[in-house]
Amino acid sequence: MNKKTLSLIIVLSLALNNCSVALANTPEETIKKSKETFQQLDSKIMDLNAQISNLNNDINKLNSQLSENKTNIQNTEKQIKDTEHEILDVEKKVEKNETILGKRMRALYKNGQASSPLAVIISSENMSDFITKLTAVTKIVTLDKEVIKDLDDQKNTLKSAQNNLNTKKENLEKLQKSTESDLKNLNEKQNEQKSTLIKLNEEKEKVASVIEENENLLVAHSISVIDSSNSSKVDIENAVSSLKGLLPQLNSSTVKSKVNSAINNGTSKLEAMNVPKVPNFSNTAPSNGSYKATYTMEATAYSGHTITATGLKPIRDPNGISTIAVDPSVIPLGSKVYIPGYGYAIASDTGGAIKGMKIDLFMNSESECYSFGRRNVTLHIVAYPNQW
Repeated sequence: MNKKTLSLIIVLSLALNNCSVALANTPEETIKKSKETFQQLDSKIMDLNAQISNLNNDINKLNSQLSENKTNIQNTEKQIKDTEHEILDVEKKVEKNETILGKRMRALYKNGQASSPLAVIISSENMSDFITKLTAVTKIVTLDKEVIKDLDDQKNTLKSAQNNLNTKKENLEKLQKSTESDLKNLNEKQNEQKSTLIKLNEEKEKVASVIEENENLLVAHSISVIDSSNSSKVDIENAVSSLKGLLPQLNSSTVKSKVNSAINNGTSKLEAMNVPKVPNFSNTAPSNGSYKATYTMEATAYSGHTITATGLKPIRDPNGISTIAVDPSVIPLGSKVYIPGYGYAIASDTGGAIKGMKIDLFMNSESECYSFGRRNVTLHIVAYPNQW
C-alpha cells in the first residue's frame, strides 16, 4: 500500500469517527468520542509533522547533492575541453615535427646521405668526415624519432585521460538524473503528506468546535442565571462561584472569554446588591445539605492527563472545582459533586477500570496518588448537568 492510499484511508477513517461524534445518542457519548477523535488527530498530525520534517532533511541533502553533482559535471566538462585543447596542441607539434623530419630526410636523400651507411662512406672525403657525417645523421634521425614518439605518447596519454573524463561525466550525469528522480519522488511524497495534514487539521478544527460546543453547554446554566433579571443573590453567587471553578478547566478561548465576561457581570450585580465579594470554594459541605443524590463510592486517584473525556483540562483545586472520573451510567458527565475531604468536583472524565460504584480522583502528582491509595468515600451530587 503506497503512502497516498494510506494517507487517504487515515483521513477517511478519522472523518468517519467525526461523523460518529455527531450521531452519538447522548452528550456524554458526544464528549467522549470528541476527545478520542481529537487525540487521534493530534497524534496523526504530530506523526505527519515529524515525517514532513524528515522529508525536508532528505530533500535538503538531495539538493546539496544535486548542486555538488552540477559543480563536478561543470569541472569535468572544463577538464575535457582543456584536454581536447592539449591533444590538438600535441597533434600540431607531432605534425610539425613530422614535417621537419620529412624535409630533413628529403634533403639527406638529395645529398645521397640517407640511403645507407655505404652512401655516407662513399661521399666522405676521409674517415673523420665519415664518422662526423654518420654521427650527425644518426643523431638527427634518432632525436626526431624520440621527439615524435614522446609526442605520440603524450597524445595517447591525453586521449586516455579524455576517455576517463568522458566516462566520469557520463556517470555524473546518470547520478544527476537519479538524484533528480529521487528529489521529484520526495517532493511528491511531501506534497501528499502536506495535503493530508491540511485535511487532518480541518478535522481537528471540527472536533475542537464540538468540544467548544460542549463547554458552552457546561457553562450555559450559570451564565443564564447571571443574565436573568429574576435570579436571587444566592443564585448569582453560586453561579459566579461555579464559573470561577470551571474556568481553569476550559480549553476554548471563546468560552473562556464568555465565562470571564459573565463572572464580571455577576460580580457587578452582586456589588450593586451590596453583597460581599463571592468567596472561593471551601472544602466544607454546604450547610443546607440539599443534594440530588448521595453514594458510597470506592475511590482511587490518578494524575498526568492532559484532557478529560469531556474535553476539559483536568485540575486539582481544593478551593475550587477539581476533576473526577466516573461511570457515566451512574453519575452523568458534567455533574457537580461534593466529596468530604476532597471538595467540589466536576464529573468530567472516564476510565477503563471506572465502572459502577468506582470513581477516580485527579491529583497534581503521583506521590499524592500513592498517598491517597484506595478508600471508600461519600459522594454527594450537588447538581446534574445543565442545573448549575
